[in-house]
Amino acid sequence: MKRRIAVYGGSFDPFHLGHLVPTVRALETFRFDGVYFVPAGEPPHKQGEPLTAVTHRLAMIAAATLHYDGFYASDAEVFTEGPTYTVNTVRLFRERFPDHDPYFILGSDSFSQIGQWDRWLELVELTHLVVLHRAHMWGEKLMARVPKVLLSRLQSITPFDAVPDPTEQTIYLLNHEPFPISGTSIRDRQRRGLPIRELVPHEIYSYVQKYNLYQREGEDFV
Repeated sequence: MKRRIAVYGGSFDPFHLGHLVPTVRALETFRFDGVYFVPAGEPPHKQGEPLTAVTHRLAMIAAATLHYDGFYASDAEVFTEGPTYTVNTVRLFRERFPDHDPYFILGSDSFSQIGQWDRWLELVELTHLVVLHRAHMWGEKLMARVPKVLLSRLQSITPFDAVPDPTEQTIYLLNHEPFPISGTSIRDRQRRGLPIRELVPHEIYSYVQKYNLYQREGEDFV
């Protein structure tokens, strides 16, 4: 089997169990040599929306993944200027790891919008995709939104099944049990004073409390 590396890009605002647990399943299934979590610096599709400082988001990922072999927090988009694009990040990792077969991990909600991404046709020629199961965007609903040119590349995978080396760029649908959690709902719960402890790794909970992130309504946003 070829050596494999995975990149998981996203806002991670905050990093939560809906990110962590499915990625553990992906690591176990694809036997990646490493998974690099890349918090988005300035995602073009979220221009004008408030994002927690990327340094906070990177620190939270580093704390939550420290005890997991093969998981790494990456600052690949932290020091870039202007909008950050997935295709450029994937190219960077291909250059850093020329002896590895690259995979890009994303949620099915993001995958459903890939046709709107910058240079998405270039992206799907650079890397395999591993699509994580989001409960609200799967099955026929997801298929209806995927660009038709990609449908022939789709392959459903059950966690822990052996995944042979592909002969062409492939899009894997990892059919794990979905976690109905989102960063938006966690931020909203924190602002409203509702518990989030069971939705995030304990390191994230402690970090959010320490730095007073996602404050309650009426308080300044950090």
